[in-house]
Amino acid sequence: MNRRELLRVGALSILGTATGTARRAFTGGNGSSANQAIFLMLQGGASHIDLWDPKPDAVKEIRGPFGTIPTAIPGVRLGELMTHTAKVADKITIIRSMSHKFTNHIAGTYVTMTGSNNQPDRDREAHSDDFPGPGAILNHLQSAIPSVPVSVSLPNWLSIPGPSNRMPGQYGGFLGSTNNPFVFEGDPNSKDYSPLSLDLPDGVTTTRLDNRLTLSKQLDNLARKLETPNGTRMDALRESALELIVDGRVREALEIDREPASVRNRYGRSKIGQSLLVARRLIEAEVQFVSYNAFNQRWDTHSAIENTYKSIVPPMEQAYAALVTDLEERGLLDSTMVVNSGEFGRTPSINNNGGRDHWPNVYSISMAGGKVKRGYIYGASDNTGNEVAEAAVHPSDVLATLWQHLDRSPRTTIHDRLGRPHRISEGHVIGGILS
Repeated sequence: MNRRELLRVGALSILGTATGTARRAFTGGNGSSANQAIFLMLQGGASHIDLWDPKPDAVKEIRGPFGTIPTAIPGVRLGELMTHTAKVADKITIIRSMSHKFTNHIAGTYVTMTGSNNQPDRDREAHSDDFPGPGAILNHLQSAIPSVPVSVSLPNWLSIPGPSNRMPGQYGGFLGSTNNPFVFEGDPNSKDYSPLSLDLPDGVTTTRLDNRLTLSKQLDNLARKLETPNGTRMDALRESALELIVDGRVREALEIDREPASVRNRYGRSKIGQSLLVARRLIEAEVQFVSYNAFNQRWDTHSAIENTYKSIVPPMEQAYAALVTDLEERGLLDSTMVVNSGEFGRTPSINNNGGRDHWPNVYSISMAGGKVKRGYIYGASDNTGNEVAEAAVHPSDVLATLWQHLDRSPRTTIHDRLGRPHRISEGHVIGGILS
């Protein structure tokens, strides 16, 4: 394998722009959880009023341009664009009382992905002292060499203008870059989708690669060129490169054209639709944690929310509904928690440009799978969607609930570079949404 192929297999840049190496295994046999999770990050801030928590009795400036539709939960309505999700509402919980204090996209994303309030409310790039994201924590907490990655992000990293373009909250932070998730970049809806170069060199079989000594000889010269003072980093990459190729499950999971056309159409022939189908396939391949990242601030609608949402809501909600249904039909929903969240909501009132601005005071997310109740509404906003009226939930509480599902106590301790202890979540498990 040449340098480019190795780096793509490991999804890791040894030269300082790390995207991670999945060094740990996901198997019940090494003490880790058999439960899995998919985390949808609708970055930019989706409007709670136009999607999950409509206010049909409010004045037009608040209720916005969209009507409402009934759902599979008696008496519960969603925004009119949520046609597929309304039909599967009896499989999910909608939390209508999310809240935090950050109005900035970067800060909101960081608190959503880490639960940490220890940050400025402004743009900034990721740095090595950040609190790590869930995928990185899972990598850190596992102990064995993987046959498949523990955590994967797709179809791109979230980025921010700047020298590194690295948005905080996704990476290993103080746990180090070798704990970063794999990132599988690219649009699965494109005909030439090939996020990793996973083909074997001519004349090399998986049997041959399965011999660690043979692989060591093949990579020896390259290893010397790429060696860093942290020798274990290269060792981890070599192990990951071998396992991904020999095991084959991840390679096959990424071959989305194996799916019947009917299944692909069910998710929708869109970037998010096919990405969530890949996510389901990765769950079947026993990846433990899959993150879907909407493209940077895709959901930021300061103007023209009506036309924008007619474009971006249908593909999202179709794909989300298909994912929940597909997981259930395959017997995977009880073991796979699905979180669908943005970093905040939008202002209750439509502004002069026909849009809504940032609003963290109250917003909505949805959760499904695991022991999450089905057909349930938790918490409430007030009559105008302005403030929490009942049962406020912080992003750290969502993460605590996720950790419990993954059989990790939210009080599990990890240590930063100075040896200081940190709990993986300072939130509380949302017992009211669990059955």
